[in-house]
Amino acid sequence: MGEKAAEEKKKDGAEKGGKAADKKDEQKEVELSEEDMALKENLELMVVRSADPKAGVAKLAMETMRSEIKSATR
Repeated sequence: MGEKAAEEKKKDGAEKGGKAADKKDEQKEVELSEEDMALKENLELMVVRSADPKAGVAKLAMETMRSEIKSATR
């Protein structure tokens, strides 16, 4: 009986922790400008293309990401 109570207590703690994490994620969300949103979408596309089986496509994607990140952080 003691084990069952301990398991239930762990479940309750995990549920509460999950709800707290959701609230933190909501607070961390920051609205991006249109320019930042476009950059983010472009970088996400380049991440997908960097896994392409064709070496040329993957290389170009990596070079594009490098260039975009460099330009965005200057």
